[in-house]
Amino acid sequence: MTPRKTEAEARAAVAAMEPIMAIEGRDMSDADKELLVELIQGTTTIDEVTKIMAREAGYEID
Repeated sequence: MTPRKTEAEARAAVAAMEPIMAIEGRDMSDADKELLVELIQGTTTIDEVTKIMAREAGYEID
């Protein structure tokens, strides 16, 4: 899969979201930030993210 954004661009996008999230009283774990960077880059798909989230919620996904 060809990255849509460079890693630096993806990390800058995530960093730009942090002040907005802080104003809203939300934060993001480091693991979630890494996953979002991968999603923005295009190196992780929505399907993969869905499976990761389902597993973390206790669902067994193949």
